[in-house]
Amino acid sequence: MCGGGGGDAPDNSESLELQREQMEQQQSQFEIQRQDQWKRYYEQRRLAEADAPPPPSKTAETAAAALETEDGPYIKAGSGRRKMRTDIPRSKGGGGTGVNAGGGGSGLQIT
Repeated sequence: MCGGGGGDAPDNSESLELQREQMEQQQSQFEIQRQDQWKRYYEQRRLAEADAPPPPSKTAETAAAALETEDGPYIKAGSGRRKMRTDIPRSKGGGGTGVNAGGGGSGLQIT
């Protein structure tokens, strides 16, 4: 008469098993994230409670040119860029203040 009832229920065991697997994966990912968060928390807390670094050295308080020395802001003779040049022959005599002192001209020899 009414026809209501009696058929076999559909088999949902595959979809239920799939849902269980997904829930287990989500739970394991949640645990991994939670552990990572605790690691970050403890690391940040350790850094926040750590002792302060030592104060900067006295030489870092003011800006200074790279060629300034402890004796003063002057450049010693023979400590400039000409000392590092290799294309200018050095003179072997004294009497002057420069690298090529002792002779006139540019110091380049043309033969």
